[in-house]
Amino acid sequence: MRKAVVLAVICILIAAVAGAQYKSQAPQQQQKAAPQSPLKIEGARTATPGSFPRISYEDAMKLYKENKAVFIDVRSNEQFALGHIKGALSIPGSQIIKRFSEVQPGKTVITYCACDAEQSSGRAAATLIAHGVKNVWALKGGWDEWKANGGPRAAGPK
Repeated sequence: MRKAVVLAVICILIAAVAGAQYKSQAPQQQQKAAPQSPLKIEGARTATPGSFPRISYEDAMKLYKENKAVFIDVRSNEQFALGHIKGALSIPGSQIIKRFSEVQPGKTVITYCACDAEQSSGRAAATLIAHGVKNVWALKGGWDEWKANGGPRAAGPK
């Protein structure tokens, strides 16, 4: 029992330190990354440290057609298999840092999920920004917006 309490206290302390570092780094890196894009991209809805940049379907489609973006589907592998943006990588949000080396360097990174509030994709984008990745955006409206606008799609595992 005593070991469990000590372990819980250590985990809480580590989480607090990591959270403090994350909060102090994310806004600075976001400010540096935003001016690099000539696209009309909406900034974060709030000024909180966990905020992240969003990109519209139209701007994401321009990058898609020019092959200048890597799309990362942060949903589960099962959801990805049911349908995804054609050419997207399936990297569930919980694995985003561990598997980021799979992303082709030099391209804009666009994360997306199924919800229209970009909760999971926004969390993934903010995590990447906090780890020093530049030019990262969350797709506004996510997978549902992409489908509704007739964006290129595929199904099955990759």
